[in-house]
Amino acid sequence: MSEPRAVDTESLLAQMGGLRGLLDSALPATVFVLANLVGDGDLTVPIVLSLITGLLVVLLRRARGESVQQAFSGFFGLAIAVLFARATGTGEGFFLPGIITTGLTGVAFLVSLLLGKPAVAYALTAYDPRYAAWKVHEPLRRACRLATAFWTLTFFVRAGVATFVYTREGDNDGLLLIVVNAVKWPLIVAAVVLTVVLVRRAGLPAAEEQPEPDEEPASA
Repeated sequence: MSEPRAVDTESLLAQMGGLRGLLDSALPATVFVLANLVGDGDLTVPIVLSLITGLLVVLLRRARGESVQQAFSGFFGLAIAVLFARATGTGEGFFLPGIITTGLTGVAFLVSLLLGKPAVAYALTAYDPRYAAWKVHEPLRRACRLATAFWTLTFFVRAGVATFVYTREGDNDGLLLIVVNAVKWPLIVAAVVLTVVLVRRAGLPAAEEQPEPDEEPASA
């Protein structure tokens, strides 16, 4: 049996977009905030400029022959963000979909824990099917539970901090841009590093102990 794909910080971060994903997602938001700060309060120009920036990101990736899947996903999220900004009439509204999505993701991870099917376990299995061994290998199952619990905490912390800033008096879109990114990426990196450490320490069972594709985990 060949070795599974190595779980390391770089590869897992790359699955989430890596540095390029960080820049691609932050650039349209930055353009929106800067245009809003120097504007006269009308959101039309910031919205148009942010959409143009997002479209340029997609076109640049295509021109370089790179995958545009994440860029298209980011542009779809951008479109939702500008709709919320227009609906609320504030720059803060631009960040509302992200806050809601982050909070709901935390809820989903928590539910996966309560159901005994930790989200990290399924993410690892998608990364390499041989990590389906979490179903029968207690050390790996425990590692996936702990990692999922930490990811859950990071989502709730990010959503909570952003909500606190969002509910402050005044239009805090500039502060939200700074806070969201300052909190988001250190927590993501910490969660990825912890996941890698836990999974590597847990290891995998012998080949004969690997579960069948549809085998359910034993109850904890």
